[in-house]
Amino acid sequence: MLPPPFCIEAPQGARGELAPGDTFRFTLKLFAYAADYLPYFIHAFKLAGERGMGRGIAEGMGRLSLCDVRQGDVSIYDAESERLLPHKAEDLSLPRLGDSHVTGMVSVELRTPLRFKQANHLAAELDFPLLVRLILRRVANLEALEGRLFRLPPAEFAALREAAATVRSEATHLRWHDWRRYSGRQNTAMQLGGLVGRVSYTGPVAAFAEYLDFAARVHLGKQTSFGLGALSLSWECANG
Repeated sequence: MLPPPFCIEAPQGARGELAPGDTFRFTLKLFAYAADYLPYFIHAFKLAGERGMGRGIAEGMGRLSLCDVRQGDVSIYDAESERLLPHKAEDLSLPRLGDSHVTGMVSVELRTPLRFKQANHLAAELDFPLLVRLILRRVANLEALEGRLFRLPPAEFAALREAAATVRSEATHLRWHDWRRYSGRQNTAMQLGGLVGRVSYTGPVAAFAEYLDFAARVHLGKQTSFGLGALSLSWECANG
């Protein structure tokens, strides 16, 4: 089953309850063909705001108005006329393996729960070869949204696996976190647990720079449409 072609990111530290007059911001990422449907997403959020979101809809709570849509630091929406302004979708190029002879360190911060299965069970560890497999799976799924089959040439895949196997987990500070969300459709709270925290890797990590950057842009694992699987990177100087 293919993942939804979008991802909604709430800001870090977002509150679960908002008072009248508060401003709420979130990030919407659209992948593949969904980028052409941005006007429909905007209209859907506008209608949802008029109806209300979250708990207390029946009592008239949770209503909001759409004030602005921004791409980076540039506004692309005229709220007064409800018109989308000209803009250009960002290209998401496929990652490539770099020079595997340069060593260094990269730290991966899992900012929202990363959910994935290993041997049919939700996993609680994340070594580097497993991280690379998750990235490849995400690449393949996003390519499938465009009707394309993603398959690395055998020689490139062998080089990728060989390089990933030499990367070590230097320091691991991961923990399981149960993330709670409210489902308006089911009118109930749901638990979506996953790994959060920080893990550092040493070895030829620079060779995977494009893969890791790709992961940071598109999220990894399950329930990415809810914003799960968000990560950020911190690089240390490499040496050859």
